[in-house]
Amino acid sequence: MFLLILRTSVLLLILLVFPHLSIAEQGKVTLRYSLQDEMVRIVLQSEKKGMVQKAKIRSSYTLVKVEFPEDFKLSAPRVTGDFEYTRRGKTLFLNIKGLKWIKLLRLKSPPRLVIDAYLKSGIGKELPERKTSPEIRDLPLVLPENKPEETIEKLISTIVLDPGHGGYDLGIYTRNYSEKSLVLKISKSLRYKLRKKRKKVFLTRRDDRYKSLMERILYARKKSPDLILSLHMTSSNHVAIYTSPLKQIHGEERYLLSNSQAAHVDESRLIARKIGSTIMQDLNVGVFFRELDIPILSYADSPAILIELPGSDFFDYSGKNIELLVNSIMEGLLAYEKG
Repeated sequence: MFLLILRTSVLLLILLVFPHLSIAEQGKVTLRYSLQDEMVRIVLQSEKKGMVQKAKIRSSYTLVKVEFPEDFKLSAPRVTGDFEYTRRGKTLFLNIKGLKWIKLLRLKSPPRLVIDAYLKSGIGKELPERKTSPEIRDLPLVLPENKPEETIEKLISTIVLDPGHGGYDLGIYTRNYSEKSLVLKISKSLRYKLRKKRKKVFLTRRDDRYKSLMERILYARKKSPDLILSLHMTSSNHVAIYTSPLKQIHGEERYLLSNSQAAHVDESRLIARKIGSTIMQDLNVGVFFRELDIPILSYADSPAILIELPGSDFFDYSGKNIELLVNSIMEGLLAYEKG
């Protein structure tokens, strides 16, 4: 009888204590947000190992679903008119009014998931509308002194392709596609096509893994390429091709750059013009040429360009269209070689 009473008492004690233990063991997730230029930035932070790193994100229309690996306790400010959130079990639902697309980034210290939610009104103000006929907006082109265009060496034998983002750096993420996966697929297809043309082609990343900017730069420089081509995506209806601005670098950045790109800016612009021309003709999309001072371009000791492709809301990335896009880029490079 005594043993039965003891067992019953222990069982009752466990039943009383277990709910509190369950809550204590739950991972705490803190939500913060801010509104920046018609973009809502949502930061989810948790000190529990794996909570943020293993979270799965899905986006559909105005709803963003964040599924954590286990149940969690949410700490968040009061609901405002910018967006609403609810928690059900392991999933956090974010209802964002006027959502166009989201960009995701996972940070390690402390573990954070950053969701940049771009709104339709903000996109309309920042990006130009589609025009009835595609156009190219040329940047000024100045050839080196005393060196006619026809004498410039045109052969591109070694190319480094840089698929943007990767791993926890997801890039643009919508219900239709993720930037990191699509640019990798396009880069691999372009590598295959170029190798058939007897080109040496290298990828800064060959699978879905994170590569830091410095890792990409050092890898590219190690290959001594004739061209670095970085691929990204935008949420707009056009193609933007970027080259490094021709300017003197001062201050702390000088030792990193050492004016290495300055000697290649003219060639970078020529290549950009050729590729942009073939893309415009083959895909019937607007192409814009712009200057952008970013390390993947500025630190390159070779011609370097960055191509931003249209968003999936404006371009159908079917297998057939991807092949058409890849062929257009390749034909632009071959046209450059022919002069």
